[in-house]
Amino acid sequence: MRRTDVIELIRVDLPDHTDGAFDVVIESDDGGSHIVIKIEDHTESHSILKEFSTRFPDQRIILMLVPEGSLHWESRSGVMSLKGS
Repeated sequence: MRRTDVIELIRVDLPDHTDGAFDVVIESDDGGSHIVIKIEDHTESHSILKEFSTRFPDQRIILMLVPEGSLHWESRSGVMSLKGS
């Protein structure tokens, strides 16, 4: 399965796992490309990471706990984008 397909599946299912804002992106570091799940509500962080790491074992998934209010969505011409991007 392509990484972009996995990201779409995570985005569709994530609202069932968190009440806060979230984003799912592809990033890279010295270890290569990976999926980063950014969440503002840290309550279920362990179960979120376990769920998606188990479901997609062939993908490197990192969970990033971000401060509340840092992932704010704005609509620009019908396209959803992160504040500041």
